[in-house]
This record gives sequence, structure tokens and C-alpha cells, in this order.
Amino acid sequence: MELRHLQSFMVLATELNFTRAALRLHIAQPPLSQRIRELEDELGVKLFDRSTRKVTLTVAGRVFLDNLQPMFRQLDSAVQACRKAGRGETGSLRLGYTGRASHVRLPGLVRDCRRHYSDIALDIQGPLPTGELRLKLLDGALDAALCFLPLEGKHIVSHEFMLSEFSIALADAHPLAAKPGLRVADLAHEPFIAYPSGKGFHLRGAMDAICLEAGFLPRVVRETEASQTLLCLVAAGTGVAIIPRDIESFNMEGVVFRPLPADAPKLQHGIAWLETNQNPALGRLLALCGVVTTGE
Repeated sequence: MELRHLQSFMVLATELNFTRAALRLHIAQPPLSQRIRELEDELGVKLFDRSTRKVTLTVAGRVFLDNLQPMFRQLDSAVQACRKAGRGETGSLRLGYTGRASHVRLPGLVRDCRRHYSDIALDIQGPLPTGELRLKLLDGALDAALCFLPLEGKHIVSHEFMLSEFSIALADAHPLAAKPGLRVADLAHEPFIAYPSGKGFHLRGAMDAICLEAGFLPRVVRETEASQTLLCLVAAGTGVAIIPRDIESFNMEGVVFRPLPADAPKLQHGIAWLETNQNPALGRLLALCGVVTTGE
């Protein structure tokens, strides 16, 4: 018993006319009659009463139709679901993100995804350091990551959302707090508060690079993963820090901020993914981010 036999039966059972049924099936009338005979022979029952004037279902034919209709409705739903999945309009998507750097972009992206593709289940993972997000991408544990850039790795590609500037954070009572035109080089002999090293924190690498460009390696006396804790330590006079300027919005009492020169390195942030990722839903997410991928 083949699907074509069942489809032919369903159409004929609806039309109760061989001519109209054959037209709907885009076949000639003799092949349709042949399919119905083959189906009846396989089932061992008569499905239709045929006369020169009309075609009617037998009792067995009616029972067969009643049981086939739910199956065909389910088949149609499966076909539609398959096509939606192939277009990336359904399925699941694993999205990782860094801490504060993703807070501006993440809520809007999640909102847009749910609004336009409500059948995509988002698995949001984070906040995580950029280094850990990189490993998860390479291991196939994430489809995409909102993170600091650049992100190195085989097949990793990215799209930049924004550039952020850095600031120097000092206690308001620090002798350098009132110095005009404060430069990074002026901090060469100061103790630093920093994000952890060796844990994939992009901001730690960025701070080290800025200091090295100014001619020194920062002397870190305390490390913390939390920006609020970092600013508290700065306010207490434990050390100075180089931070993204958006962290100034914490308005921490006892801390002053001095911008780096205009030509200082900037902080890149965006979305990263593997170009080899085969998840169709990823293309939908990237489109919401303004990324045009191959095949779009």
C-alpha cells in the first residue's frame, strides 16, 4: 500500500466522481481506477459502489475514510512543520552572552525573535566570559554568542554592533583624580583592580594591552568578576582600573572617571557564530541583527 493509493482514495471519497478526482490528482481516469482496484484488492474489501450514474462509499469505505482523515491532517501538519523548520522559522536556538556588555542588545533581540519567530525556542545561556563563549561555540554547545570582539577560532565569524570607549576609574581622593589630561602612562606605578586573568575575560586582556601600549604591565593587586565589586574596591582606594565607559552609569559614590584619549583602543562588541553551523534558525537570528548571510 503506497501513499498514492491512499491519496487517490481520499480525493475520490471527497469528490465521488472519477472525472473530477482524476483532474485534482493530475492523472488520467484509467490510472485512478487502477489505483482504487489495487487498494481494494490489498484491503480485501470493496470501498466504493460504482454505477454509471454515481459513485458512493460502502460502509467499509466510510470507516476507512474516517480513520484516514486524522492521519492526513497529521501528515499535512508534519509537512508544514518540516517546511517551517527548513526556513528557520521553528526549532531551537542556543544563544550565549557576556555580562553588562550584552544587556543593551540582548533584551531587544530576544523581544524581536519572539515577536517574529514565536516558534523558535530560545535557550539563553549566560552571563559568561567571552573566552568561555568562544569555547562553547567551537564545541558546538552554542549557536551564537553576544560577546566582545574579535573572537579567534576556526570557522568563527562575527558581526560588530558597536564600539565602546574605555575610562580610567580612580577614587575621588586619589592624587591623580584632579590631574588635567590624565594618561594611561601616569598609572605605571599604581596598583590595579582588574577582571580575572586566565578565565576568558576579554576586558582583562584589553586592559593589559592598553597598559602595554603605554609602556608598562599593570600591577594587579585584586581581581574580581563583578563590575560593581571592582568599583567598590576603586572607591576604597585599593587601586585604579581601566573599564568600559558604560560602567560609569553605575554612579558609584567615591569614584571618578577620566576618559582615555580619542586615539586609544576601542572595545568592540557584537555577535559571533560558526560559519559551518547548519541550524536554519540561526539565519533568522542573524537577520534580526542586520547580518546578511550566504543564501539570504
